[in-house]
Amino acid sequence: MKEAEGIIEVAVGVLIREDGKMLLSSRPAGKPYEGYWEFPGGKAEAGEDIADTLARELKEELGITVNRSTPWFAMEHVYPHGHVRLHFRKCRDFLGPIVAREGQTFDFFAGTQRTPGPLLPMDARVMNRVDLPEVYEPAKDILCLTTSALHATIVRDRKYRWVGARVADLNDAMKARAMDFDFIIVPAAGFDAVLLNGEAILPTIVEGASAADLAFWQERGAHGVAP
Repeated sequence: MKEAEGIIEVAVGVLIREDGKMLLSSRPAGKPYEGYWEFPGGKAEAGEDIADTLARELKEELGITVNRSTPWFAMEHVYPHGHVRLHFRKCRDFLGPIVAREGQTFDFFAGTQRTPGPLLPMDARVMNRVDLPEVYEPAKDILCLTTSALHATIVRDRKYRWVGARVADLNDAMKARAMDFDFIIVPAAGFDAVLLNGEAILPTIVEGASAADLAFWQERGAHGVAP
């Protein structure tokens, strides 16, 4: 992967156990945000693919072998130490044992659990989204706006665990992200139109796709499907 000027490309692993809990670890001593908790990962080397970055970093830092990961979404954040682009990838196919090679503390957490220390700013926003159903159905804890409602709405409704919207294009997706929505829904034919540089910018649900095709869409970077 070619690093954009001034932007640090970072692979982030969302490792999910069979019980749905996610692996989080503490930041080692001497690094920025020492003592904060985060999803594991690290900086891409020049010309390195993000999937390869994730596999290398998890092996080096925690002794984990990643057999397969899929793209989820990407987001940018400006920390005091630099401007980073975080490429979140989901992984359920990994092997341990986990070894804290940099003196980290680690554990698996549910989306509603608190970590022993504060989460990094971006990771705190992401943790809840992991539990968003991958086969979407309307539910009492999900609010999904229509595209026209997205255009008219400027304040997110915080009564719901997850808030999203149906979108028609990348501009709609960018607005949903700016409003701190958790997900977007797009017709299968419009999926590519809501990607930025080939990646989703929010967890993206493909409408009209079969549950049997979930793995296919996740390989392309979707969160899930809405049959």
